[in-house]
Amino acid sequence: MMFRSVSIWKQALVFHLTNWNNLLPILPLLFIPVFTDALHSVLIKQDLERGEFFPIEAMKEVWRRIPSLLGMKLYFEGAALLWAFIPIYGVIQGIKHHMYWSMASNVLVFEGLCGEVGRQRCRELGKDFLRGMGVRTLITIPGLLITVLLIAFVMGATFVETNRSYGFWIFIALVFWISIPGSAAVNTFLYMEILKAEKGISPWEKRRSLRL
Repeated sequence: MMFRSVSIWKQALVFHLTNWNNLLPILPLLFIPVFTDALHSVLIKQDLERGEFFPIEAMKEVWRRIPSLLGMKLYFEGAALLWAFIPIYGVIQGIKHHMYWSMASNVLVFEGLCGEVGRQRCRELGKDFLRGMGVRTLITIPGLLITVLLIAFVMGATFVETNRSYGFWIFIALVFWISIPGSAAVNTFLYMEILKAEKGISPWEKRRSLRL
């Protein structure tokens, strides 16, 4: 199961590396929390349906959907904060609501659902598929990656002092990528995995098979 989570992060990395030239004009927007979730959903949907990106069109669509997305995100975030006041059980519920939070942009962009209907769909996705794989993909792996990067930075700064400044900025850049655009892309690829489990094959894999 951990392999599937690692594979999703690999997809996110490959997505950014292979499309860096298309993403460059909108690079600053990829680092805006919440906005980047919807932006990645729209861009990946464009790639699935048309085989290419339309950044300006994607930005317009995201701006149009932001109010609905914020409504869903704030609902789950607020619920998670309230659950945090309850020891142990509240922590578990908080994690579940953050899993629902991560699906909101995908439900809005791919399925056109918002409000209570959209929130219910997020819960439906999380009921069976997000518990184990979702925690591993959205929490465990990024935590491990940042820990490994921190250890590598400390060791590099200790034994190779001349490269300390370069190492620091590389460390910061990688942590930012993991925390914001990397996680945003992972949210959508995780959604694709859930659809694969629901329908047998995800749109992403179907398009890849057609290319081959």
